Amino acid sequence: MGRRSGFTLAVGLALCVPARVAASAEPSALAKCEEAFVAHPEDSDAAMCFYRSAQGLAGRDEARRRLQGLIARHPDRPWLTLVLGHMELMSEPALAEASYRRAALAFRRLGDAEGEVMAGINLRSVLGMRGQTEEAHQWVLRVGEVARASGDSRLEVRALILEAAELSDLGQDLGRAYRLLKRAEALTFPDGTDGMKKQLLSPLATVSVNLGRFDEARDVYARLAELAERTKDAGTEARVRFALANLAWRRQEERPEPEGRPELLRLAREALAASERAGSKAFETMSLRLVAELLGDGPGERSEAEEALGRCIDIAREKDLPERRISCLWTRAERRAAVDEAAAWRDVDETLALAAEHDNPLYLASAWRARSMVAFRTRPLPEALDEAERALDAVEVLRQWQRDATSQAELFSGWASDYHRLAGHMLEAGESSAVPPREALERAFAVSERLRARTLFETLVASRALPMQAEAPEQRKARDRVLRNLSATQRRLLEPSLSASERARLLGELQELERQERELRPAIRSMGLPSASLAVTEPRREQEQQEHEQRLSFASLAATEQRLGEEEALLVFLSGADHDLQCEHAGGAWVMAVTREGTHAYRIPERSRLRPAVALLSGLIERRDGSEAATAAALYAQLLAPALRELPPKVSRLLLVPDGPLHDLPFAALREHADGPPLMARYELARVPSASLLHHWRAQPARPPEGEALVLADPDRGGTLQGTKVASARGGMFLETAGLGALPEARREGRTVSEALEDTAVKPRLLMGTEASEQALKASRWDAMRILHVAAHAVVDVESPERSALVLAPGAAGEDGLLQPREIAELRLRDALVVLSSCRGASGAMLAGEGVLSLARAFFESGARAVVASLWPMRDAEAAELLERYYRHLAKGQSAASALREAQREAWEDGEPAAMWAGLGVMGDAALVPVRPAAGGMGRGVLLGLSAGVGLLALGLWGLGMRRARRKRGSGQA
Repeated sequence: MGRRSGFTLAVGLALCVPARVAASAEPSALAKCEEAFVAHPEDSDAAMCFYRSAQGLAGRDEARRRLQGLIARHPDRPWLTLVLGHMELMSEPALAEASYRRAALAFRRLGDAEGEVMAGINLRSVLGMRGQTEEAHQWVLRVGEVARASGDSRLEVRALILEAAELSDLGQDLGRAYRLLKRAEALTFPDGTDGMKKQLLSPLATVSVNLGRFDEARDVYARLAELAERTKDAGTEARVRFALANLAWRRQEERPEPEGRPELLRLAREALAASERAGSKAFETMSLRLVAELLGDGPGERSEAEEALGRCIDIAREKDLPERRISCLWTRAERRAAVDEAAAWRDVDETLALAAEHDNPLYLASAWRARSMVAFRTRPLPEALDEAERALDAVEVLRQWQRDATSQAELFSGWASDYHRLAGHMLEAGESSAVPPREALERAFAVSERLRARTLFETLVASRALPMQAEAPEQRKARDRVLRNLSATQRRLLEPSLSASERARLLGELQELERQERELRPAIRSMGLPSASLAVTEPRREQEQQEHEQRLSFASLAATEQRLGEEEALLVFLSGADHDLQCEHAGGAWVMAVTREGTHAYRIPERSRLRPAVALLSGLIERRDGSEAATAAALYAQLLAPALRELPPKVSRLLLVPDGPLHDLPFAALREHADGPPLMARYELARVPSASLLHHWRAQPARPPEGEALVLADPDRGGTLQGTKVASARGGMFLETAGLGALPEARREGRTVSEALEDTAVKPRLLMGTEASEQALKASRWDAMRILHVAAHAVVDVESPERSALVLAPGAAGEDGLLQPREIAELRLRDALVVLSSCRGASGAMLAGEGVLSLARAFFESGARAVVASLWPMRDAEAAELLERYYRHLAKGQSAASALREAQREAWEDGEPAAMWAGLGVMGDAALVPVRPAAGGMGRGVLLGLSAGVGLLALGLWGLGMRRARRKRGSGQA
């Protein structure tokens, strides 16, 4: 097997060649290859000698001639035919297809599983590159069947890579493709051959990019580049150079830099030169397109771009590379729009026809996007807006090909800028009256709702409307076994004495177990979405036909206005960009203020300006010296001032729908003037993922504010904690969980919460220490649960959000004490309030459009109606004090948002720094009232407050003076 690793050359979106590339081959070298083969015709490595010795253009012709002669004399040696396909591949894909097919069929007749797998993988890739997707799929199935029957684990790894590559090439179920590749990675490293490693890393990097995992893609490309350099592989070097240039472009789109474009153009030119050196026509076409995309609009650059795209299209047509032709056509259409409208539209029509012919949803979505961009440059604005809305329908079709929520969200994040652009252009059209202003607001709002927290919304709606898919007993048993192994592995990872090598091994095992668990996880039946109403898009799939009547209904602007309370305003933020990399207008950034009395839109700074401003504010707040006041006032002026000035006078609650960097903004700390009161002193505040989710929560039958509150405080993990170390903050990284200390103030907090609720209709159950366990939580009566309060550490893993966890005591041998999102989602809370008095319960990895993948989000998936959580780590004593205030007001029957506002206002009036109170926020339904005082009573918290008030009446003037003095010392926070 090891000697034959070079026989598989192509897996992924485009071809790669894992072998040394020389400028030419000396005849003597090829003659030696021929002599070696004649001496040992059974040795496959003797056939591969021709490929290693001749990859330059001149050497290839000589090698092909010699191979054809040998094939004529040795027709029973299909390794020769396979190598001939390799020689033909770079310049003549059609000839390579025929050679690979002959080789695969010959290996099948001979019963050579390894040879058939090698030839089948290469044949599938050439077929896919040439748009023959149906036959390519049949070879994927055949390779998998042969690999499994062989019992050879290395062949099975190749089959996994091939299956993932097909999913990636067709834009289908990228989440599954990623999991297959990660499984293959665990089996390939560290002992796999260099060829197999290259074949794995190429599609893994591509899938990571398409899922928006740019950091991981960069790391994978770095590993691939090291392999290319070590093996002197010019083909892989060409792939890596192109990929890094393309990745840099994606990152520049996400986070623009003033001088980024010239650097990107330099990288693209280097990729083009590398592809020409390698003789790779596929990468040459991709690099030509990238260069053209990055060139400016000056006469010289425009001419260069036209020439580059013409070359790309000619090569793609000559070599039968339809996907490369499609991408170069749409790029040329966008560039031509400004100078030759008729030619631009001809290119658009050809692009759509080709994309439909080859049945690729990824290329269809890109083609429709190009059509909308040409329309913006050549057609009246109302027509262009219609085209852009139609393009989003094609994106929806692409999204529905992804079969799990995570990959849907990750892929969708790469298209968020299209939604921002359309919404911004729509609002601008309303400003200029190119579209009636009210119509523009309604359509922009609808686009925004299609963008926001989609997978969360669909999960919640489907969980209410549709049953879980039936889980077979065998599947349940298999999943239980995987979960037990997963917990055991994580318990091992919590041991502080693990060696680095053992930790690395266990992390690899954990990764594989996580993949298995996801594959075995029962799915909620899909609600389905309308197929794109496009004349040339793919045929509707059978499942879409069956689910046609169960459609997801997004909130309309009119319905949102009607359903808001007269005291509420919904502020919907769209943090787009002013211009894209081509300096085309990209819609800008906006906030829409929605109330019962109507809706208005206001411009705000673009995303690239907001990100550093939000980071600056958070950093200044962390200093705890009041120095954040001026920045807080500046952000207030930029984001809120115009909208708040025009709100109806009865509005006292702001429902905030953040976007992009605003997910990390502590809105409560903003203020109109640097020396004025913070925003939370004027308004109740709550974050809402989308208006559609708000409607969903409020449409559910109201549950009475009575039942049970489960309070978990300061879980004791026993021997897993490092002695009796006391932590000052509630937090910690995943790998440092074992070293997290005790939280003595959390115990005081737990008792205070219990006391506050004792005389209400919600009866507390307090569990502390070893009783505050994962097992106890999972065994609770969820039908009666109105409040879940967790005062514990949390760990947030931004790279792998599903490993984030609340750190509890295990409570049973089969538990690890890490309550993670997959487990939280199965708790089945029913409209409860969840309070996470822990580190960064509201923070995590951020996906454009979808929002933050936080622990709070996982509780929404479990059925919670509101979650109180923090954006940053809270000091133990401060968290206890703030939550004590919160429950005192909650016990009076106040809403979730009203109680937090009062608690924060009291803390601010007492001179506490913003770091103590501004990070805690309500997410979800701000109006939720989870508690009512017991009939005939005022609640223990109220009685204690009255008693304390009478006892301190004589000290009233002194206390007032001290409060004012503290506010003066903390005037930066005031």
